[in-house]
Amino acid sequence: MMNIGEFAELTGLSVKALRLYDEQGLLPPASVDEWSRHRRYSAAQFESALRLKAARSADLPLAEAPKLLQDPETAAATLAVHRARLTAERERQDAALAALDQLLAGAVEWQIEVRQADEQHWAGVILPPEVTDDEHANELFAGLWRRLSAAGNAPTGAYWTTIRATEGSETETEVMCCWPVAELPPADWDDVRRGTIEPGKEMVVRWRFERDVPVIDGAVHPAVLALLAAVESGGVNVSLADVRQIGLLEDGAPVGVEVAVRLQP
Repeated sequence: MMNIGEFAELTGLSVKALRLYDEQGLLPPASVDEWSRHRRYSAAQFESALRLKAARSADLPLAEAPKLLQDPETAAATLAVHRARLTAERERQDAALAALDQLLAGAVEWQIEVRQADEQHWAGVILPPEVTDDEHANELFAGLWRRLSAAGNAPTGAYWTTIRATEGSETETEVMCCWPVAELPPADWDDVRRGTIEPGKEMVVRWRFERDVPVIDGAVHPAVLALLAAVESGGVNVSLADVRQIGLLEDGAPVGVEVAVRLQP
């Protein structure tokens, strides 16, 4: 039998960690002195201690540690889930480091144009906050397209998204998915937003998906930021809701995005 200090030295676990594992019921000592309350550990506990030490070094959440001490199948499944989580995190970090390399190498040059645009009616729906992936967003676009088409008001061009402030909030934003239409949808379509973009000049920048640019996780595409910076440098005031991200399609397949903002004096 060993005291807690000796057991800690042999397993690489700190005394503090051993006390925590005792409190959590993960690795209780083999015995506790009735009078001194000193913990004693046995060599039979080495394997459990080493599993916990390895889990600690691998940043496995403490709440999942008990599963590593169960049957082999449960332990293996727990390890597989954590390994996949770590792989995803490493990929995210690698992407962030690559983006930093590009940013440090110098600013990306964007070709920004100004064009004359016609009046455009539109119909849109708000993307629910819980929807964060492209697949569900595409389903929302498709559902609105089917509804408009069934009403004899099929979209007249490429879809777009726009970000705007959530009504009644100064800190939250929402994404609206829109289709250009020939006529405004009926007023009794309560769940569908509608509006008209007045004719006038607009500033535009485009990018294709294959272009290698420093995209930062959680931030909008750098082309959008470049467009907003160009608008601001020109002394024009626009709101975020004026910025439209329009899908670029070739043979019906998305190949890139066009960002446009109507210029207002």
